[in-house]
Amino acid sequence: FSPIVRVNYRVEATRVGRMTNLDHLVMEIWTDATIGPIDALKTAAKILVSYFLQVYEPKAKVDENVAVTPSISDEVLKMRIEELDIPTRIVNALANGDIETIGQLLGTPRVELLKVKNLGTKSLAVVEEKLREKGVALTV
Repeated sequence: FSPIVRVNYRVEATRVGRMTNLDHLVMEIWTDATIGPIDALKTAAKILVSYFLQVYEPKAKVDENVAVTPSISDEVLKMRIEELDIPTRIVNALANGDIETIGQLLGTPRVELLKVKNLGTKSLAVVEEKLREKGVALTV
């Protein structure tokens, strides 16, 4: 299942002032309307950044004793962050980081969550506690 129907891109030569050796990327994204093209691009960019981050800062070897999170229902994944009953300050910080649902929260690496303005380790601990109450755990 993919909400992306078609993607097209082209790289055009461009100039800024006297600099003529620049490129301009033009992307066309068609979706099935379950997600907008801009949201799809943002999600893809976040995934790509998290992959490149693994090259730059590889994680330690995964412990085999780590509990595997059971499959999470779509109902929980689509639940809005406000429904977690966490402080408004944390909800606003997550919203400023373009994280509005539990699915988006779970899809964002911990390292990236800590980069969100006004979201520190204590705030993340509060979020993790509320997620545990729902039977969900943040991974990575």
